[in-house]
Amino acid sequence: MASTRYDHRHAAEICREHGWGVGTCLVGDAGFGPTVIQITALGDKIMLAKIIRQGCASIGYHDAQAWSLSLRDWQHVG
Repeated sequence: MASTRYDHRHAAEICREHGWGVGTCLVGDAGFGPTVIQITALGDKIMLAKIIRQGCASIGYHDAQAWSLSLRDWQHVG
């Protein structure tokens, strides 16, 4: 499957192409340590996700927000 990095299509379109849906966790690293997000909603164009982990720290208080997938090579967390 193609990398999400530099893919400037709508995030929801990329998610559908990869088979990622609500509840899917993704991990990506922009150079500051891995970030793990969980998809909470998919619209026609927008994907909402909340941060689960940033680096080594679990984050349990973060609200869902819209995400772009083009800045990191996001991978499914198995």
